[in-house]
Amino acid sequence: MVKYEKIEGDGKLPIKLIRFINDLNGPIEKHWHNSIEIVVPLSGKGSAWINGKTYDYVGMNLNEGGHDIFIVNSKSIHSFESYKEDIPYYGYVLQINYDFLKTVYFQIDQINFIQHPGHQISRKVKQMIWELDETYQCQSEYKNALIMSKIYEIIFYLLENATSSKENCVENKSEKNKKRITEIVNYIGQHYQDDLCIQDIANHFSISNNHLSKLFKENLNITVKTYLTSVRIKYVKKDLLETDLPLIDIAISNGFPNLKSLNREMEKACNMTASKYRKTVKKVKNM
Repeated sequence: MVKYEKIEGDGKLPIKLIRFINDLNGPIEKHWHNSIEIVVPLSGKGSAWINGKTYDYVGMNLNEGGHDIFIVNSKSIHSFESYKEDIPYYGYVLQINYDFLKTVYFQIDQINFIQHPGHQISRKVKQMIWELDETYQCQSEYKNALIMSKIYEIIFYLLENATSSKENCVENKSEKNKKRITEIVNYIGQHYQDDLCIQDIANHFSISNNHLSKLFKENLNITVKTYLTSVRIKYVKKDLLETDLPLIDIAISNGFPNLKSLNREMEKACNMTASKYRKTVKKVKNM
């Protein structure tokens, strides 16, 4: 269950600031929206999935500063998932209205914010979002002016330090395609444990294999097979970390026909077998 607390301002503001505690057993369904979204995990363990790429983060105590931030660009398909840990998945989400952002920087359509900007930038943005949260406690009738000053500061810092040109980015062709690819990746997320192949997915959505491949290439810049395998590997890694199930059971329950097939893909993804991965991550966890 995801517990959200929306931090309310006075009157209509071009942002939503949300505190959350996430004790989710599975991922939030993949979705997209026009707003820019800054996700600030402060504690816990899980993964961020943005436009076909997965970013893992590990548990930390709040006093250690938490994790790097994630920035979700307008219309990017995304999802976040927490893993079972003693430390709850806790943090902030800041959504900035796209139309407002365009009034601040008219050429916003020509850039992307860096999805995972790294520790130094993350630390600064977290500090600014904490300060933004504090401004909501201001008792002045002019509180919104103070809030807006913090918003402009955050936007300026991100534009200066966390953007890249869209020239080499794959553009999404239409909202119709965006909706369709979102439906497909959610379907894969629900059926990755099955004996699922590309033809099965295409048949389910009444499209050709070529059209399916084109949707993935244009929206996620990845092949269908590579994406399906990455989903399976993600849950294999989770099972290796959180359970003591035999390796063959983990392989079969996550859509791999045998342990040899699983190890082949684990070698590609992690440069180690499933058995070595389990030993390595559990050793690090217990340090």
